[in-house]
Amino acid sequence: MAWFWRLILTLDALPAEMRAKAAAKLGETKNPSAVPALMRACHDKNSKIAEAAVVAMRQIGSAAVKQLLKRLSHTDPNEQAKVAEALGWLGKDAKPAVAALRLRLGDPQTLVRVRAAEALGRIGPAAVEAVPEFMNWLTDREPRLVEVAARALGGIGPLAKDALSVLVDQASHRDKAAREAVAEALGKIGSLSRIFVPKLAAQLNHIDSDVRETIARALGGIGPEAKAAVPALSEQLGDVDRAVRTACVKAIGQIGPNAAAAVPQLIELFNDKDYGVREHVAKALAGIGPASAPAVRGLMKLLQDDRGSVRLAALEAFTAIGPAAKDAVTAIKVLAEHDKYAQVREAATLAIAAITS
Repeated sequence: MAWFWRLILTLDALPAEMRAKAAAKLGETKNPSAVPALMRACHDKNSKIAEAAVVAMRQIGSAAVKQLLKRLSHTDPNEQAKVAEALGWLGKDAKPAVAALRLRLGDPQTLVRVRAAEALGRIGPAAVEAVPEFMNWLTDREPRLVEVAARALGGIGPLAKDALSVLVDQASHRDKAAREAVAEALGKIGSLSRIFVPKLAAQLNHIDSDVRETIARALGGIGPEAKAAVPALSEQLGDVDRAVRTACVKAIGQIGPNAAAAVPQLIELFNDKDYGVREHVAKALAGIGPASAPAVRGLMKLLQDDRGSVRLAALEAFTAIGPAAKDAVTAIKVLAEHDKYAQVREAATLAIAAITS
C-alpha cells in the first residue's frame, strides 16, 4: 500500500487532511522508498501536511539515512540544504551521516553550511568530530554562523568541552541572537563550564544591559557549579534594567542551595515594582531551599500580592523551606481556604503539609 499513500501525498488537489493522513501512513510503513515524497511534503505550505511528513520521516528513522545520503550529493544547493535539514530531523538516527554533513560545513553556499551545522547539532554527541569546525565558526564575522555554531555545540553537549574557552569569549558578542545561543550552549555543556565562571561573572558589569542579561542566563544555565558567581550576581540584583534583575534572580535560583549567600539581597527585592521580579525572587528562594528561612517574614507579605503567580511562587518557597516556615502557617491557611485560584489553594495545602510534617 506504500505506493498508494505516496500517490495521495503528492496530489496537491486533495484535501490537506487526506494528504496528512497519507504522510502518517507512510511513516507507519517505515519504508525508505517514501523518503523522496516525504521530503517534498516536509516543505508543504500547509503546516498540517508538513508536520505530519516530519513525524513520518522520524518514524522511518535510520532506514531513511541511506536514501538521504544519496540525495546529499545533488547538484542543486537548495536540494542539498533540504536533505541536510531532513537528516537533522532524524536526530541521533542520522549518526551515519556525520562525515558527509561535516564535509558540507565547507560548502560555498551559506544555506548548505547552515543546514549541515543544524543537522549535526540535532544528531548530538555523535557529531563531536565537528567541534573544531564549529570553534572556527565562533570567530566568524557573520553573526548568523556564530549563532548556528553555538547551537550545534550545545546540541553536542558536554563532549564539546574543547570549545568552552571560545564560547566564553563570545558571550558578549555584539549580536543578540549569537549571545543567546552561546549562553544556551554554555548551559548545555553544563558543569564542565565551571572553570570559566569567574571570567563570565566579570562581564556582569558590561555597559550593555543585553550583554549583562545574557551573561546572567549563561551562569544560570551552568547551575550549581556557578557558585563562584553568586557575589557578582547579587550585586546586579539592583540593576536599573528589569530584564537584568530578573535574569540574575533566575540564575541564583538555578544555582540553588549553593547560592544561599544571596538570600539577604533577594529579600530586598520583595518590594520591586515589577511583579515578574517579585515572582522570580520567590522562585529563587524555593530553589535555594531551607537556607531561605530568613526570608519567611518577607514571603508572608507576598501571600497578599495582587498577582496570583506571585502568591503561587511564595507558596512554592514555603514548601521548599519546610518546618522553618511555621510562622507562616496561619496566613497560608487563609489562601488554602479562600484564594480565588484553585492552583493557589492546592499549593497552599501542599505548603502546609510540608511545613507541619
